[in-house]
Amino acid sequence: MNKEDFQEDLMNELENLKRLNDEMRQLLEEIGDSPSFIEIRAAGSILHDFYSGVEKIFERIAVNIDHSLPEGENWHMELLLQMTKPYQDMRDAIISEGLCNDLKEYLRFRHLFRHIYGFEIKWERFGVLCQRLEGIFITFKTEIESFISAILNDGVDGDTDR
Repeated sequence: MNKEDFQEDLMNELENLKRLNDEMRQLLEEIGDSPSFIEIRAAGSILHDFYSGVEKIFERIAVNIDHSLPEGENWHMELLLQMTKPYQDMRDAIISEGLCNDLKEYLRFRHLFRHIYGFEIKWERFGVLCQRLEGIFITFKTEIESFISAILNDGVDGDTDR
């Protein structure tokens, strides 16, 4: 994949994340202090999709730039951590340690969401993630756009097809 296609792919994923952020903002405006079970399930689904989108971006970077996608039982966490470190001579860190720590909470939630029944989700335990989503999204978008800018300015060596 050439740099321009890679950039377009990442920007499309960022646009999907923006849409999820907008959906969460709208949902939070409507639900008030006591969300219904349908609103709780909707919020959980948005958070699930949000981290899945973040991880899609990380996977594309790992495959196209690093040529190293983690394997094994903890690969999701290893991929997140991989993005916080420079990778050989190919790239700088993609995200900050602070953002990584924030995203760990969303990764844990996504794992929980996939492994429990929807009626077991407790607003008291994940509502704060919903409320913090916009700030997390803005930080993530800023850090990914910095990475994309580095690619276009040859901060990442040559073509993504190495």
